[in-house]
Amino acid sequence: MLRLILCSLIFSSCSMGVIKSGGDHKYLYDPTVSYRSDELAELSSQVVTASQKDPQSGKLSSLFGKGQKAIKRIGIVVFETEIQPTRDGLSKLDKIYLSSAGKQIITENFLRLWEQSIKVLGTELDFVSSAKIKKSKSFHQYGSEVEDVILSKRSILAPDDIFFLGNGKNTTMATVMNPRGMRDLSLLLVPAYELMGGPKWSEHQKQFINDVSKELHLDAVIIVMSSVSWTAAHIDKHSGENISEEIRVKLQSSILLPFTNYHERLTNLKIKDQPNTTLCFRSYESELRIPFTITLPSELETFDTIESELLNPMFKTYKDLAQMTIMNQIVDLKKTW
Repeated sequence: MLRLILCSLIFSSCSMGVIKSGGDHKYLYDPTVSYRSDELAELSSQVVTASQKDPQSGKLSSLFGKGQKAIKRIGIVVFETEIQPTRDGLSKLDKIYLSSAGKQIITENFLRLWEQSIKVLGTELDFVSSAKIKKSKSFHQYGSEVEDVILSKRSILAPDDIFFLGNGKNTTMATVMNPRGMRDLSLLLVPAYELMGGPKWSEHQKQFINDVSKELHLDAVIIVMSSVSWTAAHIDKHSGENISEEIRVKLQSSILLPFTNYHERLTNLKIKDQPNTTLCFRSYESELRIPFTITLPSELETFDTIESELLNPMFKTYKDLAQMTIMNQIVDLKKTW
């Protein structure tokens, strides 16, 4: 209930005055198609919604206009996932479930996809890896340490990490997951992204963003929330709607500037009102749905089936969606150069 109240307050505070572009179509995505980079770029403007909102002081058009510093040196400082969340701890209609270790392994692979894609697509950017960010002194002064639930040096899922499970069986309670070595910046079970992300100025963890950016000379930071879920076919008991079998992949990402960078831009505009808040340059949101078969004869309820029918198309879709988001980010960042 507390999370719902906090999220409602956050949404109402950031929804007014927001300008959105793109994201005109919802796609039932085909993971068997190999898209070229130019095809992904064209598709991205239709799939990814970009949002922006003028801050408390100054306007984005002036803050990132002529004479202002370009945004080129960036890094990812928050990376959260919600992968097949089971908040009540019991299996239901979704059939395939993960251990906490499995969720953390997927989270780390998602982060690796983001970093590899940024390096390939954003060759003109000065991208600072999460490995380097984790070594900075200021990075470890905020939030709490992320628990290592994998307990080994591995990045590949095993049968103990993801499996078929009948109704009513106990499942992991882990919902929001972070990669090992990152910082947990959530608050009262509310993910950090819901507090920090989106087209709004933010007070949450503003000193963290500022100190890490100053130490590593970052122009801006990227924060990411990834959500992946799937379900078996069923009829919703509340609405009566027929729910088809599908995988849903959703991405949210925001580019944030520390308040010292914000102040410098305001000073260039000779604006004396300089709020100590994090500034959002742009925010991005997208979702793709993939049809797949999850209701199978018992003899096919194996790890090999999970790998071929769920994991392979899921990772392929996630990679394409992440790259489409990154392409949009790069286009917008280049407008500051």
